[in-house]
Amino acid sequence: MPKDIIWKPSQDIIKNSKLTKFISFCKVKNYDDLEKKSYNDPGWLWNNVIKFSDLKFFKNYEKIMDDGRGAPWTRWCVGGTTNIVLNCIDRHKGKDFFNNTFIYSEKENRETTSITYEEFDKEISKVGNALKTNGFKKGDVIALYMPQIIETYIAYFAILKIGCIVLPLFSGYGAKAVSERLNIAKARGIFTVSKTFRKGKEIRMLDIIKDEVAKISSIQNIFLVGEDKGKKIYNWENFKNLSDKLKTEEMDAEDPAIIHFTSGTTGKPKGCVYTHIGLVTKMSFDEGILSDFKQNDVHLCMADMGWMVGSKSATIASSHGGKMVIAEGVPDFPDEIRFWKLIEKYKVSWTELSPALIRSQMIKDKKKFEDLDLSSLRIVCTGGEPWTEKPWKWLFEFIGKSKVPIMNSAGGTEVSGSILHCCLHRPFKVGSFNAPIPGMSADILNHDGTKTKTNDLGELVMRKSSIGLTKSLWNDDKRYIDNYWSVIKNFWVHGDLASRDEDGHWFLHGRSDDTIKVSGKRIGPSELESAIIKTGKIKEVAAVGIPDEKKGSRIILSVVPLNVKDPDMKEEYLNNLIIKDLGKSFKPDKIIFVKDLPKTRNMKIMRRVIKSCLVNQDPGDVSTLLNPESVEEIKQHGI
Repeated sequence: MPKDIIWKPSQDIIKNSKLTKFISFCKVKNYDDLEKKSYNDPGWLWNNVIKFSDLKFFKNYEKIMDDGRGAPWTRWCVGGTTNIVLNCIDRHKGKDFFNNTFIYSEKENRETTSITYEEFDKEISKVGNALKTNGFKKGDVIALYMPQIIETYIAYFAILKIGCIVLPLFSGYGAKAVSERLNIAKARGIFTVSKTFRKGKEIRMLDIIKDEVAKISSIQNIFLVGEDKGKKIYNWENFKNLSDKLKTEEMDAEDPAIIHFTSGTTGKPKGCVYTHIGLVTKMSFDEGILSDFKQNDVHLCMADMGWMVGSKSATIASSHGGKMVIAEGVPDFPDEIRFWKLIEKYKVSWTELSPALIRSQMIKDKKKFEDLDLSSLRIVCTGGEPWTEKPWKWLFEFIGKSKVPIMNSAGGTEVSGSILHCCLHRPFKVGSFNAPIPGMSADILNHDGTKTKTNDLGELVMRKSSIGLTKSLWNDDKRYIDNYWSVIKNFWVHGDLASRDEDGHWFLHGRSDDTIKVSGKRIGPSELESAIIKTGKIKEVAAVGIPDEKKGSRIILSVVPLNVKDPDMKEEYLNNLIIKDLGKSFKPDKIIFVKDLPKTRNMKIMRRVIKSCLVNQDPGDVSTLLNPESVEEIKQHGI
């Protein structure tokens, strides 16, 4: 048995997993054979995923894969026609659960609503009919600037049902960020709300954007949940009188379905394009087969619809005929442990969360958790950033009672899912990915294209295309090639720093542009951060490298103490922790103590913003920041 194993699957888990059934369906011996065969023939894998998952087509495809133009331009399900709505809603009609609840919704004021699959189907038809009546046609882009409410999901699927393209926007964006993305996509419509609530504060979403949206000539309608009136506004209540019958539009398998913009950390935002077959197939495999989502599962993820995890959430539960829980607001208000109380209340069995959420929850008083019943949980999926040991163990041991597997994944917006994942048939190490994911041809390379050695850091790449990969970037083929396929020629370079140990477990170490190189030695920020976060005395920490002529980079740590009066909150104490774990080579050059770190609303620490502030450079696009006031505090510590 490999060292450092913290969880092993029982024979019962292996026997009853969908992965076991899929391996049998594919007529291969085991997971290794599945991975090897899929590497040599990706089309074979994705064809089997489609058949096993019983994905539907109006017209069957003639060829599963065509890479004649090269890997960046690979086509999938050539000649086939389908629609995401066909596979997420329509195919469930006539089944027993179609009259069961699809979505449970809870607002911040604890007001609850729900909707069945049958009711949901009727509502998306009404909205789709309204869109058609207002002149929207196949291929038009329609944006969503919405909180987590049922109407958001109705609008999402209604847009797809009539063959239009969904443009989800982060509900925390300001007017400039929204208008920039609407202009890039040439959106013709936008769904929003009059108001929502976040941590008790009323947020007037329409008021935030209406002046900027009025200047965008392409915008024809604002579809509004709320009572406001205006020239272009079409109120949600007007949908009620329309027909609830509407045929789902037949789309080419690779027609654009969704545009998800990356957060725009450098340059203008990049529009990643998901297809009608790509997203649903990737979710069927990553979450259905590998992470074992089943029809009787209840799904919870509190990610905003504006991020790709929002589209994942909409697709996972619906494509499998399961249930989902959505919640307006944030995981820790109006109750500090709201997230876990939602799991208890709705008997959530399958949840997605980030290490950032766990870091914020593990510092709560343990007594608050004493009466919680989280026994419904059977799978926890995680992603978004690398794990450190203490938060991972708190989730596994304290929340999951050392029984619930943590299915770690890594990927992102550009691949509509995961590049690295976990295999439910194999043991886990803390924060690891315990096997290569079939169909992704993942590898770890040096910048010259050679393979890294065991435990060495390198660039996470794909050697071939995947069915969920973005179809170029929206109206920007050159940037697609330059940013992803030309960094290491003929490989997809994802921008993550990774390593692989002697037991075949993979690990992430942060974004590769966050890599710190000191006197020829490379280190990821997570190693430095982990060395001090495990003390339990630190709420958050971010490590960045500042250019230095002599040794390449100077290491700067920005630290948020749990208790500012703690006598250990001195540079000497924290430096000694780094030296003990990592050696003198990685002793920080400076440690600054701050009240908060710049974070996005989904709690990702923005290291590039910290770095820019420390060297007195423009931090660039900070439109996704949860806490812009933190930027000014860090600037005061500029080098």
